[in-house]
Amino acid sequence: MDSEQETQAPVAAEGSKPSDDSASSTDNAQDYDGLTVAELKTKLKESGLPVSGKKSELIERLVASNQEVGEVSENKKETKIELENLEELSRSELRKKRKKYHILAEEIRVKRDELNLKSQTHAASRNELNLKAKEYMDSVHLYRDRRNGLNVEVGQIRDERRDVSDSVKVLKDKFLKLKRARFSGRNLPPIARLRKQIQELEIKQMTTPLTRDKERALVEEIGSLQNKIKEHDELIESDTEVLEARDEFREVEGNRRDLSKKMQKSRQEAQACHNQMKDSLRLNRSTRRKADSAQRMFVKAKEKADVVHNEYIEYLRAMQEIDRMTASHSRSGSVADQKASAASAEDLFAKFLAGEKLSTEQLMIIQKAGML
Repeated sequence: MDSEQETQAPVAAEGSKPSDDSASSTDNAQDYDGLTVAELKTKLKESGLPVSGKKSELIERLVASNQEVGEVSENKKETKIELENLEELSRSELRKKRKKYHILAEEIRVKRDELNLKSQTHAASRNELNLKAKEYMDSVHLYRDRRNGLNVEVGQIRDERRDVSDSVKVLKDKFLKLKRARFSGRNLPPIARLRKQIQELEIKQMTTPLTRDKERALVEEIGSLQNKIKEHDELIESDTEVLEARDEFREVEGNRRDLSKKMQKSRQEAQACHNQMKDSLRLNRSTRRKADSAQRMFVKAKEKADVVHNEYIEYLRAMQEIDRMTASHSRSGSVADQKASAASAEDLFAKFLAGEKLSTEQLMIIQKAGML
């Protein structure tokens, strides 16, 4: 729709009966439904319409354009000014008719210029909307590519985390097995359980109303659990092999947590890009519909302006013909004047035959008429 091309409405076969608008729209849609997307885009290009969108949108755009052009074509009526009778008019009558044509031509010219201005306004609006639609589509492609890249990244991180998780399981089993072997009989609870208990107690302390004695008991219980963790760590740190196994396990476990956070972040960014892509696509489609409407209004105004312009040209040609005839009358007289002169010569010739006395000028009129 970037070019300002005018579309032509299909001509109905002679003798065919026009159908109503809804039936015509259905027939057009069915006709276009049998075409491929490439063929639909070719027709849209020929009509100066945008070629982006799904097949249903392409068909809807073509049907709407055909309906709009059909309405304009129905209003096309060529103005033909009859010039055959001008020769019968006298010079003064020709001047009056030329003045009338001049007034009508000026009115038509003003109307044509208004329609051209309106078509230019619609064209400018259409071009601006097309530019916005293109910007939105560029954003769609940008966010789509970014989303796809992030999805690939999520897949890569997931694969890497799966490998790390396997290592975490192996190292955890190694650490726990070695710890049980070295410190069996110590009845050491897992550190994870101790930390969970501490967390639950701290939440209870912050959210539950407690008496001073109960709060003191809760604080002491938290301290006791923390001491067990400290005792647990000191015991492990006393055995170099167990300590190395624990640190190795914690390091790989930390890597797995980092990969999980990274994967979650990439997922969120991918979802955000997907949402932005959908928003841009929605804006592209709504803007494209507005551009299509502006294109139809442009075509309609341009077609009307062309019809009015042709009418204006007809009046100009009529005035030129009147000017030509006026100039000719200045040299030889009008047909009406010539007929009047012939009638006068016949009357004088009859008087001459009757023996009446004629002046020299009257005799010259008879002679000029070829009667002597």
